[in-house]
Amino acid sequence: MKTVQTKQNSNLLRTMYPSAYKCLIEKLQEHNIHSFDVQATARKKDAYVSVSVRFGERFGQEKIQDFPEKALHETDSDFAAFCEEVQKTCKEVLIADYFKMVKP
Repeated sequence: MKTVQTKQNSNLLRTMYPSAYKCLIEKLQEHNIHSFDVQATARKKDAYVSVSVRFGERFGQEKIQDFPEKALHETDSDFAAFCEEVQKTCKEVLIADYFKMVKP
């Protein structure tokens, strides 16, 4: 059986940029969103790194943004703003998924 790899050359954000991953998880934990509620990956593209965070039912929702590699090592304000955007969207999606699940 063959599997299709949709994200070629993507690696876990946690292993490639631990400080950026820590910043993301700390931001999510402010709203009781846990690390197992998201899948964060990073893919290098020339001088930039594309960060993808998937969440929601079957990880169907995704936020993607490109950052210079330095921004992920030092977690600058652009990455912090991205984490906040992910936090807000993830919270909304998880609440909507919860209400779909409990709907009679």
